Amino acid sequence: MRIHSLTVSAFGPFAGTHEVDFEELNDAGVFLVTGPTGAGKTSILDAVCFALFGQVPGARGVKTLRSDHAEDDARPEVALDFTLGERRFVVRRTPEWTRPKRKGEGTTVEKAAATLLELTGGSERLISSRAQEVGHYLSDLLGMTAGQFQQVAMLPQGEFQTFLRASSQERHDVLQQLFRTERFTRIEEWVQDHSKRLRELAAAGEAAVRRLVDLMADRADVETPVRLLPEALARSASAELVLPWADELVASAHEALETAAAQHEQTTEQLRVARTQHDDAQRRQALRARLDDATQVLRRLAQDAPTDAARALLAADARAARCVPVLRLLDGSLAVEAAAREAHALAARQAPSVEDARVAAQQTHTQLARVEALLPRERELRKTRESFRAAADALKNLGPRLQRAELAMTEHPRRREALEKALATAREAAVRRPAIEGELTQLSGRAEAAQALPDAEAALNRHRDQARDARDAYADARDRMLDVISRRLAGMAAELAIKLSDGDPCQVCGSTDHPAPARFTEDSVDEAAQLAATTEADALRVVHESAVQRVQEAELRVESLRVAASGLKAVDAEGALADCRRRLAEVEQAERAADEASQQLRTLDHEAVALADQLRQLEAESTRLGHTVQTLAETASRIESEIADEVEDGSSLAEAVAGLTRTARNLEMLADAAAALARAQADTARHHEAALASAREQGFASLDEVRGAVLDDASRAAHQEAVSAHDTALREAEAVLADPDLVALTDVTVDVESAVRTLDLAVAADGAAARAHHLAQEVAAALTTQRERLVDALDAWAPARERYLTADSMARLVRGMGSDNQLQMRLSAYVLATRLDQVVAAANERLTHMREQRYLLERTGDAARKGSQAGLGLRVIDEWTGETRDPSTLSGGETFVVSLALALGLSDVVSQESGGIELGTLFIDEGFGMLDLDTLDDVMDRLDGLRAGGRTVGVVSHVTELRNRIPTQLHVDKQRHGSSVSVTTLIA
Repeated sequence: MRIHSLTVSAFGPFAGTHEVDFEELNDAGVFLVTGPTGAGKTSILDAVCFALFGQVPGARGVKTLRSDHAEDDARPEVALDFTLGERRFVVRRTPEWTRPKRKGEGTTVEKAAATLLELTGGSERLISSRAQEVGHYLSDLLGMTAGQFQQVAMLPQGEFQTFLRASSQERHDVLQQLFRTERFTRIEEWVQDHSKRLRELAAAGEAAVRRLVDLMADRADVETPVRLLPEALARSASAELVLPWADELVASAHEALETAAAQHEQTTEQLRVARTQHDDAQRRQALRARLDDATQVLRRLAQDAPTDAARALLAADARAARCVPVLRLLDGSLAVEAAAREAHALAARQAPSVEDARVAAQQTHTQLARVEALLPRERELRKTRESFRAAADALKNLGPRLQRAELAMTEHPRRREALEKALATAREAAVRRPAIEGELTQLSGRAEAAQALPDAEAALNRHRDQARDARDAYADARDRMLDVISRRLAGMAAELAIKLSDGDPCQVCGSTDHPAPARFTEDSVDEAAQLAATTEADALRVVHESAVQRVQEAELRVESLRVAASGLKAVDAEGALADCRRRLAEVEQAERAADEASQQLRTLDHEAVALADQLRQLEAESTRLGHTVQTLAETASRIESEIADEVEDGSSLAEAVAGLTRTARNLEMLADAAAALARAQADTARHHEAALASAREQGFASLDEVRGAVLDDASRAAHQEAVSAHDTALREAEAVLADPDLVALTDVTVDVESAVRTLDLAVAADGAAARAHHLAQEVAAALTTQRERLVDALDAWAPARERYLTADSMARLVRGMGSDNQLQMRLSAYVLATRLDQVVAAANERLTHMREQRYLLERTGDAARKGSQAGLGLRVIDEWTGETRDPSTLSGGETFVVSLALALGLSDVVSQESGGIELGTLFIDEGFGMLDLDTLDDVMDRLDGLRAGGRTVGVVSHVTELRNRIPTQLHVDKQRHGSSVSVTTLIA
């Protein structure tokens, strides 16, 4: 990349528009960027980097790039014209900045912007006008990021020495960013994660095997062998020692099962014999008990036989039972006769006294039929009277309703007129709503600004006090710095004289005689004091600039709040808002009232139509009801006359029908009761004669004797049960005594208790043997199943274990651990070490051309401390002594020379890695003031060598010697109203 021109406007310390023509600087090859401290030399580098990437080196933000010296409406911008390869581009970029509003008061924020043009054949082609897209496009063209560009094309002030003195890990981070080797770090992480995943899988397989081993040992009730404990299980599994142990347990379990089965079979046979003996003893004992019981029964029956009286009572009861049916007929006839006599007496009391009840009942039925024929007319009369009363009541109630409807019709016009007036008033009030809402919105913004203004003004006062304090502190520090610089310049002769030695030429006059070298005085200071004073002043300047920036931001906020408040005070804001909200509420209430009045008008009109319909209906209904009342009155009078002709005592037809019905029913009941009494008396006489004949036939003298011989069911059952039990017991006892088996046991003794004890012992022994057999079956089956599962678990674990061991070995290798990695270097460090070797080679190429040719760089693979990154260390070889030194032991000038060579080498290698992009313009910021003349000559020769290679080198420095050595110079002048730039060429 070769820069042609740079234009800055309102950027950094440059208030106006300034252009740097790099064509003249490119022709010179090496040029000096010079000017007083704080003039803006480094801002030239910032402008180049900002134009390309939208970023600036260091901790400064892009939002502070606009010049404080520029006019408020001046637009900050950087334009860079450069060539990359065979293509020429112009990039323009503006940072985010704040400007006054074009209309009204206050400020507005302009967003960052950028455009990229390609110049081809005298014409311009727009590539992009989006800031972020321009940065990505140029980064891809250059093949490097902003950080890489700053590292290789703009060697920042003091920062390129950091790479020399950095730790291995810090150097690893820088090189990884520059050479984009993050993929190797990601490979390390992937291999490590892959190893962890495989370790988890292997651990799961091992846990399954370990769990099965523990289960088998527990089931077999043995201790787990030492070779199968967790810490040795993996080795034993690899040596195939797990399954033989499991096979031994399974074989032992099956041997125990066979032994238990034989023992169980033996106890089962012993139990069968004992149970047979026990059953035989119990059978004989039961037979002997039956024999004894039968003998006792015979003795008891012989002493307690049933009497003849019981048998005689049962025989008399059997004869009387034959007479019972006839006695029951007689008893029924007597009961029927008594009931008929009682019913006849009751009917005679309820019926009127007549000669013939049946004839009187027929006459009553005839009269009842005539009265019942008039019942429908009576119901019709009742309904007519009810309808008459209802119609009369309806006609009476209709009058008030008719009056109310007529009154409502007369009130309707007046009510409608009142609602129309209310609607017009409400609509007139609601028209003001938009104006009041707009006023409320504007007033809310003013009130918010008025309430925030006091706090903003207080913050502005605080920031102004802080800015004054920071300004005073910075002024004091600057005065101290200038005093220190002055004192050091005054003592510079002594500082130079201290380096003189007899025979060596003086750096000022060239004489080898030094008769009176200068001496330090009490006011003399060294470089460290000057650096400390400068550092303090720079730090306080940054604090002062930050404080000024905060004051400006606070002033802008106060001014914007004042404009927004428009003179409204915070104390008046709440009252004004309340009044506006009250008026808005009144308008909203008027709107609701208008809606309500409109709805009432519609309702009133609907009511008027309904009232007219109702009035017409009421008038028609009144006419109809009057006619109905007259008709019903005439009908009722006619029916009343018909009823009065049939019923003379004034009772109702229903009462007359009920009385006649009751009389007819009583007369019929009296006639029926007389006939039933006569029939019952005849039946009683016939049944008495038949019962007396049956009793005499069975040997009884009278009916009372028959009834006395009949036993009740309980007595009869008791006598029968006693006789039956006596006969049954006698037969059973005689049968038992005749049984041959019992006769043989007459003198035999049976020992049942001994048989029971023998059986109990046999049952206990068989139960124990059965449990032992069942347990042996369970153990053998469980161990066999677990052995099969163990085989599956070992088969599943083996490949996972082998994959994990391979992955773990690879993870340790890429992470620089283990015996396989002899260098003890991580993969990413190994890759970067190759790049670092290239950088060291390029740096040593420049160091070997130095006049003294004393120092070379060497990469070391040793880690600075245990656990730190290995392989990226740097050592300095002192070829005068043959010893190696740590870079921190170099002097300031030596450090600058070695660091510059290292930075230039790094620039070469990064350029090659970026697709061979040639960086035609290179900037080196400060550091030359610590070099002696000879070293400065060597450094300038190296820079001339860069020029010979086609590069343009810009040296940023205020060292006086460089002003004499570099004729082409870019001057940055500091003025009260902003800095300016100019290019001059000294004539030798």
